[in-house]
Amino acid sequence: EAGDRLRAARAALPRPTRVIPTLGITGTGGAGKSSLVDELVRRFLADTKDKTIAVLSVDPSKRKSGGALLGDRIRMNSIDNPRVYMRSLATRTENAAISSTLKDILSFLRGEKFDLIVIESAGIGQSDTAITDLCDFSVYVMTPEYGAATQLEKIAMLDYANMVIINKSDRVRAEDALIQVRKQYRRNHALLTQSDAELPLYPTI
Repeated sequence: EAGDRLRAARAALPRPTRVIPTLGITGTGGAGKSSLVDELVRRFLADTKDKTIAVLSVDPSKRKSGGALLGDRIRMNSIDNPRVYMRSLATRTENAAISSTLKDILSFLRGEKFDLIVIESAGIGQSDTAITDLCDFSVYVMTPEYGAATQLEKIAMLDYANMVIINKSDRVRAEDALIQVRKQYRRNHALLTQSDAELPLYPTI
């Protein structure tokens, strides 16, 4: 019965009448994804006069209690605006970076009149690639504190992300981290002849 209701609800979703660009932002916990999204929203509002944006932020559910903090909005000061829709979601699953309902919610939002959709996944570790199936452009956010250079081999998003951001780049060894991540990105994408300026890697603070 529940399955029938779900199928009926999905069938009733509005059909998109135009393509809405979807930006996916992922990265480890504490990398500063929510603060970065807040800055993107602030600049989006400042640079446009009438365009709207939807933000979906996913937080991990705790295995012990089953609850989720849904604290991403704490870092977002720009979402209190009539042109911004923001929704927090819980993964409801252990070791998951996205919510099982995210695809349905995206389908609904794509039938509305938003100009941009931003998805922020839960920060769970090195293999957060599920978001790439749901967005048009993916951004991986990391910090200089990823450990030894060999750890970069384990970060799957360095293979898949359209852009890599090294946040908190005012910290110690940030310049070394940028050099190492550039090397790894070149190897992963066979871009050995590309200059630093041509690589989609950016340090942010």
